[in-house]
Amino acid sequence: MKKIETPLGDVYQLSDNLIKAVIKLAKVDDLELVKQHMQMVRDHFGTHSFYLSDTRLVKHTSMRVRKYLAEQATVSAAAILAKNSITVMLANMFINFSKPPYPTKLFKEEAEAIAWLIEQGAQPLTK
Repeated sequence: MKKIETPLGDVYQLSDNLIKAVIKLAKVDDLELVKQHMQMVRDHFGTHSFYLSDTRLVKHTSMRVRKYLAEQATVSAAAILAKNSITVMLANMFINFSKPPYPTKLFKEEAEAIAWLIEQGAQPLTK
């Protein structure tokens, strides 16, 4: 399994076109760090991947960051993992109001998120 470390956390390649980012910061408000993260992901894994974003440790994301992420058309679909009510509320707002140019859905369980990404066209997990 290919893995890289970015300013936001660790990114793993789960299959040929499915990647998982584990965000390790509690506060994601530095747009430049987010841009660096996205560029590193593109450089190592290409574009139009299916993206599983584990945001369960994130407690705050700035509006600028959410807007930037909503405008990224380099992924085919995104599943967002969240655990607390604040993150769930922010993620739902991101999905409902930002209207990303790719299918996006919120999940509490990783297995359900991966199954949904596979339904969207991601390759099954590499063993």
